[in-house]
Amino acid sequence: MHHRRCCPGGFSSYILDKNAYAKGFGVSLPVAEGGHQFALEEYHRSRFQLTCANLTYFQLGPSIIDDDRLQSLPSQLKERTFDLALLDGHQLRTQVDALPWDQERLLISQLILALQAVKEGGTIIAKLPLPHKLVSAKILYLFRMLSVELRCWKPESMHINRGTFYAVARGIGKGLKGPRLPGVLLEFRRLWVSLTVGGEEGFGRPMTVKDLDFLIATDDLCRHHLDWLMKFGTPLWRVQKKALEVFYRHKGLV
Repeated sequence: MHHRRCCPGGFSSYILDKNAYAKGFGVSLPVAEGGHQFALEEYHRSRFQLTCANLTYFQLGPSIIDDDRLQSLPSQLKERTFDLALLDGHQLRTQVDALPWDQERLLISQLILALQAVKEGGTIIAKLPLPHKLVSAKILYLFRMLSVELRCWKPESMHINRGTFYAVARGIGKGLKGPRLPGVLLEFRRLWVSLTVGGEEGFGRPMTVKDLDFLIATDDLCRHHLDWLMKFGTPLWRVQKKALEVFYRHKGLV
């Protein structure tokens, strides 16, 4: 498994508690750059290796880029050796020198790492915006096509009023379009290059919905997959509805 924000370490702690033989590798933003402190219990640390880095500045393109901002990818993430990849990253308000489009770069960077590091048949758990967002809808379509099973999970304890949820894709690479994975990974790498060193000044650019047309065009998504997307998203929107009702009751408006 690997994590973008494995600090403070709650998910890692849970997984290691429930799986006595599990080992983990995580990447998280250094504290000096605005990241969280690592709080994984001492008795778990012999089975978990932490690398402190901004993973959006790993060399994630199709070829090595000559840019002082970029660093080599950890060897642990270069081969398909992980049973589980947990992508729980989000843009931290405390992050130093953040770019306006770093949230988008973070999402694409995590997807690249997960798709290249998870074994065939492994699982990816990714935090995504709710599926009425087109970017999320297209990534869900990808997971649906690459995996054997796709489920959603929105914890009500902490996420009830957040516009995010967790997509759980099991059997990566064994789905209907599993053979497309290498080509999809290459397109994600090219997109990362554009978002990181593209743009007029060479310091990247914001992502657009059309950037993900290599997954599925918006028209095709609406024409052929909207019913599935609505069914998939309904339990998530119900949680949001519940949060809205609680909010208005607290304000004495209902």
